[in-house]
Amino acid sequence: MSTLAPVAIAPIRLTRRGRFLVSALSFIFMLAISAVSLVGLATTGAKASNEESNTSTTKIVVAPGETLWTIAARVNPEIDPRAVIEQIKDLNVIEGSSIYSGQILLVP
Repeated sequence: MSTLAPVAIAPIRLTRRGRFLVSALSFIFMLAISAVSLVGLATTGAKASNEESNTSTTKIVVAPGETLWTIAARVNPEIDPRAVIEQIKDLNVIEGSSIYSGQILLVP
């Protein structure tokens, strides 16, 4: 029975051209990541600033027995309550339709 001797693996050695290629690819990758991040920030920032400039908000306290529908109809009667409800849910980060008496809500 013969045993195999462990084989020593030599470290990878790059030529000058190989080092240049690795550096160039790393730079291009970082540049692409930065560009994607900046585009994401620019579109998010533009959306947030447009929403803030077009809509003023008010704080209200939910009265006993009130629903999102009754609040929407009260605060903005000239607009379809469904649209106002969506704005209220977005402003207050409400997932469902549950609100409770005494809760403070931002409304458009």
